[in-house]
Amino acid sequence: MKHCLPKSERLNHKDGIDALFSRTCPALLVNGFRFSWQIVNTEQESACAVLFVSPKKKLKRAVDRNLRKRLLREFYRLNKNPLIHFLNEQNLKISLSINYVGSAPLDFNLHQNFFQKALQKLILELQKNKHISVSSAH
Repeated sequence: MKHCLPKSERLNHKDGIDALFSRTCPALLVNGFRFSWQIVNTEQESACAVLFVSPKKKLKRAVDRNLRKRLLREFYRLNKNPLIHFLNEQNLKISLSINYVGSAPLDFNLHQNFFQKALQKLILELQKNKHISVSSAH
């Protein structure tokens, strides 16, 4: 599988984004990475539509927020294959938001390993909870 992040894999619908930040959406916090997801019932092209979040509350300067989002995109792009493979096997489609809430600045070499482990825990959590409510959000 190619290591790319096409536009079809990015979450950009307001309804889908709002649904991800509702209180009913499951979330997982591992190694400073916070994953929120929702199983969707729509005709989205990819198995996983992803949103990268960097809140203004933690990082005041836009340069720092953009750097964090750029690193999150790179971590996801390089390590998404097991997640996409699992979703395709299970015939699931999800909307996913990824946020780094740790206090230490992101270091590519160190945090890439943490991200891989966090993604594996996300896959395990999806295996346990794949029967959770299916949303029709975009």
